Amino acid sequence: MDDQWLIAAIYYIVKGVYFLYTQCVGVPIYVTFHILLLPLRFLHPRLFWNIDAHLFKAVLGGVTSWFYTDGIVLKESGDSLKDILDDRALLLCNHQSTADIGVIMQSLHPKGMVTGHMTWVMDHVFRLTHFGWVSRLHGDFFLKQPCRTVSERTKQMNKLKSHLKTIYLTTLKKWIVLFPEGGFLSTRKPGNQRYAKKHGLPMLENVCLPRLGVTKTILDELAPKEDPCNFKDNSERLNWIIDMTIAYPKGEAPNALILMFSMGKFPPIHIHYRVFNIQNVPRDENGLTKWMYDRYVEKEAMLDHFYNTGVFAKDGKETVDTDKLGSFIYVIFYSLWMWWLALYVYAPIFSLLSWKLIFIIMFCYVLYFTYDFIKYFRDFAP
Repeated sequence: MDDQWLIAAIYYIVKGVYFLYTQCVGVPIYVTFHILLLPLRFLHPRLFWNIDAHLFKAVLGGVTSWFYTDGIVLKESGDSLKDILDDRALLLCNHQSTADIGVIMQSLHPKGMVTGHMTWVMDHVFRLTHFGWVSRLHGDFFLKQPCRTVSERTKQMNKLKSHLKTIYLTTLKKWIVLFPEGGFLSTRKPGNQRYAKKHGLPMLENVCLPRLGVTKTILDELAPKEDPCNFKDNSERLNWIIDMTIAYPKGEAPNALILMFSMGKFPPIHIHYRVFNIQNVPRDENGLTKWMYDRYVEKEAMLDHFYNTGVFAKDGKETVDTDKLGSFIYVIFYSLWMWWLALYVYAPIFSLLSWKLIFIIMFCYVLYFTYDFIKYFRDFAP
């Protein structure tokens, strides 16, 4: 028993140090490169955003290494994504816990440059975190929730439209990642079921009925039935909707930290892909609503079948796609740059500042972050 306790303690210490280390090298180096390469953004924007794609994929490589070091295995089934990796696509995924984000990163990291040219639509509460700064520079979109009035929703959708035109279309982005349920299953399900009962809609247990606002705005802007004049060519249009379903063993979704510190004991996580041509998706509001609801009713049935049988489909072939070496090479890449920049950039800059000033700046930022975080959950209160 003592030996087991000692092994567990060593594991948690080593894994915790590695977890913090990858963040302490990846995030500062990414931000520093963006600052140093800022002139290139204006002189040669295409080259700048190609470099950004590799840097962003490297940061996500550090994240996927957290799961690889814990032996997390993803088993994939369904439609192949191989032929659409370089096309513009909207990826819709069910949302159960914070672990979903890491699972998406790990599943897509081996698939070419998808993660580098990806835009995430995420809750605005994350914008002040260290990864939030990376996302800001990369061009992700922060969606403010909750929107309790029509004017607030309209304002958010107008911001999204502007972001798609000025950021997404101009920075070589390809895939957009969205959680249409608008939050975790555990927190959304009670209200979602009340809404479904009131409007005579299907009562779902494994997923929530999707929200349509963001999805419709993205499709209207990037895949309209009529070609808008601001499209240079068809390569700027969205071509596909990818329906991604994540299934955890027994339907018990851990949070990200529990998954990352599971000591290699967490069973395989299953992922199922379905790919739809956007040309076959209804575009009017009623048609799109029914189409989306139908997909999530199907997703409910697939998950129910999985939880009862352990597979998504009777004849579903499962594959395991990994890039362990690539993930750890990215960690080494950032480590080498951190060593060089610490000597020749960070140290000279910090020598010009007093530790008291640095502490005051950090304290004010943490204070503002705490206030914003508390305000976020207060706004979500009924």
